[in-house]
Amino acid sequence: MLVLSIPGFLAVLALLVVQRSDILHSKEQDALFFANQIATLQRVNITAAQQLLQNLAKNSALLDTQQQGCPTLLKHALLINQEFANFGLATPSGEVFCSLHPLKAPISIADRAYFLQAITTGAFSIGEYQQDRSVYTETLNFAQPVYKNDQLEVVIFAVRRLTNWSESLSHLPLPIGTRVMVADNYAQIVAEYPYSKKPLGRSVSDDWPNDLQLHTVQTLTDENGLHHVYFRLPLQSPQSELNIYFDFPFDDALHEVNSQFFMVTLLFLLTIFMLSWLARTQLNRTLLVPLRNFSRAIGALANGKVEKLEATDMPKELAELAAHFDQMAAVRLHAETNAHNKHAELSTLIQALPDNYLRLNKSAQILDKHGDRVNGKDKLQDIFPTHINIRIKAALAMLRTQPSTYFEYIHKDNNQQKVYEIRIKRIEHNGEAILIMRDISQKKQQEEALNLAAMTYNNSSECMVITDAQGYILDTNPAFTKVTGFEQHEVIGKTTSVLSSGKHDASFYDQLWQSIITTGKWQGEIINKRKNGELYTEWLTIDTVYDEHEEPYRRVGIFADITDKKQKDEQLWRQSHFDELTDLPNRTSLKKQLITLFGLTNHAFAVLLLDIDHFKDINDTLGHYYGDLLLKQIAKRLKKQTEASARLTRIGGDEFVLIYDRCADRHAATHFAQQVLDALKDPFTLEDEVCHIAASIGIALAPEDGENTEQLLKAADQAMYKAKQLGRNGFTLFNTELREQAEQRILLLKDMRHALTQNQFEMYFQPIVSMQTKQITKAEALIRWQHPDKGMISPAEFIPLAEETQLIHQLGELAFDQAVHVLQQTRDLNQPIQLSINVSPIQFSAKHTTLLAWQQQLAKHQLTPDMLVLEITEGLMMQGEGRSQKRLTKLIQQGFAIALDDFGTGYSSLAYLKQMDTEFIKIDKRFVDGIEHNQNDLVLCETMILMAHQLGLKVIAEGIESATQHELLKQAGCDFGQGYFYSKPLPKADFIDYLTAQGH
Repeated sequence: MLVLSIPGFLAVLALLVVQRSDILHSKEQDALFFANQIATLQRVNITAAQQLLQNLAKNSALLDTQQQGCPTLLKHALLINQEFANFGLATPSGEVFCSLHPLKAPISIADRAYFLQAITTGAFSIGEYQQDRSVYTETLNFAQPVYKNDQLEVVIFAVRRLTNWSESLSHLPLPIGTRVMVADNYAQIVAEYPYSKKPLGRSVSDDWPNDLQLHTVQTLTDENGLHHVYFRLPLQSPQSELNIYFDFPFDDALHEVNSQFFMVTLLFLLTIFMLSWLARTQLNRTLLVPLRNFSRAIGALANGKVEKLEATDMPKELAELAAHFDQMAAVRLHAETNAHNKHAELSTLIQALPDNYLRLNKSAQILDKHGDRVNGKDKLQDIFPTHINIRIKAALAMLRTQPSTYFEYIHKDNNQQKVYEIRIKRIEHNGEAILIMRDISQKKQQEEALNLAAMTYNNSSECMVITDAQGYILDTNPAFTKVTGFEQHEVIGKTTSVLSSGKHDASFYDQLWQSIITTGKWQGEIINKRKNGELYTEWLTIDTVYDEHEEPYRRVGIFADITDKKQKDEQLWRQSHFDELTDLPNRTSLKKQLITLFGLTNHAFAVLLLDIDHFKDINDTLGHYYGDLLLKQIAKRLKKQTEASARLTRIGGDEFVLIYDRCADRHAATHFAQQVLDALKDPFTLEDEVCHIAASIGIALAPEDGENTEQLLKAADQAMYKAKQLGRNGFTLFNTELREQAEQRILLLKDMRHALTQNQFEMYFQPIVSMQTKQITKAEALIRWQHPDKGMISPAEFIPLAEETQLIHQLGELAFDQAVHVLQQTRDLNQPIQLSINVSPIQFSAKHTTLLAWQQQLAKHQLTPDMLVLEITEGLMMQGEGRSQKRLTKLIQQGFAIALDDFGTGYSSLAYLKQMDTEFIKIDKRFVDGIEHNQNDLVLCETMILMAHQLGLKVIAEGIESATQHELLKQAGCDFGQGYFYSKPLPKADFIDYLTAQGH
């Protein structure tokens, strides 16, 4: 009987060995399943980082701010991807010029392997364990080169804290005792689960079997005799490699198998004992067959199958045992299936949930936990602030009457305000509770953003309309109703053509829709119609919203009523292109017309510049009101006379321009000019006044008289002034002589500018003597231009041009500087004199002048203003109380002496002499020349001297060239004399020598 039981025992033993092997294989498969799931998650994270940097690299905003600070794009990326500690940009040489985390010192990453790999391969690269110099902690960095036109522009890098990575691993629902490590391609640990106190960056070999093969599951026993399943998987990227290491313990499973082995062995021994006892009373044939059947059934059960035992030929006891065995096998397989399904379902659910949860008893003790915020914490006070801890305990105390509790609280975490949702639910029958904690900060932000968007939509001053892809209106905002007059319910379901004004043809709308279909957007002006039929102009922007299949889903139209703006723009355009008084085109319109004509090929035309003769007299006598009336009637008459043949404009004041584009030759232009003059001969009636006028016209022909607008108008202007010089009330054609004068003027101006830079201007000084003693007491500074080719150029030629072009300011400063230098020298020689310099009216009237700064410049050299005499013309004294008079008064107050030059040749007025604090008058040379032979000239000089003395002024006579002239003027009482009789104008050095010689 025992001999027969040995095969059964061996069969059962083999069955248990197979079962043990299956369990070990199952544990290895479980380990492989968890390893692949975790590796997949880490690969997803790596791929997400790669896609993020690649998307950032494609954004043009990244290059627009290159080396000018960090673009807003990177700041948004950091806000959205909080697993990263920093983003930055580096030049191709490795210099970091952008870091979202402030740098204490300049950083170069040219020595970092991941940077070199990125610029070498031109692709995304993964770094190794390092101590990052921007966030000053352990990190793993990623890099992505950015190209523009196949040229490397910058390298964008992302910094991930290793503590963040380890923290993310801690969220994984892994069996107790499981260990996971992530290492770089140098086998340095960059993340681990569970987090240990050992430093990151250490070698994997410190904690892992050295001979562990890639993709190979190995079962090893550690030094404590515990069994572990070790497994290593790669995390592959294009240019680098990370490896993930797994350690799964399975001693619990072996313990279970060994217990089963012990129990089955015990059962087997009991069975053998029973069989031995029954063998004495039963035949071998009634026992062997049931045992074989049991053996097959046990083998099938070990393989997860059910083999029903046939109890027909079995004894009653074995038949019952067979029945129980069948029932046990069915229950076991069903329980294993349910347990496996529930385990998979629970693991997936826990893994998928973002929540943290606690299982608590009534005393608020933590019985179980899951989640990143609760792992590693054993008490509620370690997780929640005090006031929330008290509230949770109160909810636990009221579980019997209040089985569920919900509330929210705000907590500041790492300088960020977080909102958490707390749900407490009672577990039935055992008095315990589940606490679920969820971070709803993003949800709150989204709700706030949605509320803000709704407020913007409903309160925006811009009209908004949302349609489907075909243009049927789905929604509008209140501004839409305010502008169009249509209520929301009146337009929903209709197309936007309800606003059509009929002002645009079909081609306009075809182009609009073609742009929307092609690009997804359109923008421009469009005229639409309000509900009341009123037309209005709107600036419309249409954008398309696409669904997940990139198909058009919605169209969003935003528009603003720009009717008032259009009207104002038109009004401003008219004001800028038309004369307000006469409603004629103005100078701006004239220039545009001329530019258009010059753009035509083989097109000749004439420009007539008309100026009303003595129009100022009309304003001065009748007043500006009548002057404006006259200008209106002149414009009206000229327009009526010339509108069929010419284009008329008013360019300012009493100047009109006619463009005569039917001009075949000079004869036609002059004939037309005469017609214009004839049209102005008839008198003009200005209310109760009758006025006769005449005009002067300058004619310039294009293209011979000017190749552009400015040249042609300048030619016409010169011809008009020539007509006035010839007696007015006529016309003059621009000719070769005027052109030569203009060219000479341009050449002289060019030479003058060059002369100023080459120091060709020089100051000469002509002595002024006392008439009684002939001693030098004064001198006049006279500017001279020594041209290298043309020789000495008279001031009469270049001074008017200098005044017209504002170069007179530079010449005036030159005269002042030379005068200061001479005054310094005469002071040092102990022979002080008073110098006179000529000051142009332009220097007084210009907006910016240096005259008022001369006092300070003199003071710097220890000189006083009374050492200078400013010679002015009579015209300056006629300018009344304007800017020039105020500046002249200021100079007199500062101490400068004033001399009135060329007295008697202009508008000499005793009233002005009395009003202004003038010290000297200068008798012009033309009066002095004739006093030897012309009694009238002598009497005139004597009268001027007497008059000046009566007013307390001193007199300087210019142009004295003979002893007789000197003597006559001396007898007449003249104070000072100036002329060749005493000395011609001398260069500065010669003047100093001459003055020194006179002193000895």
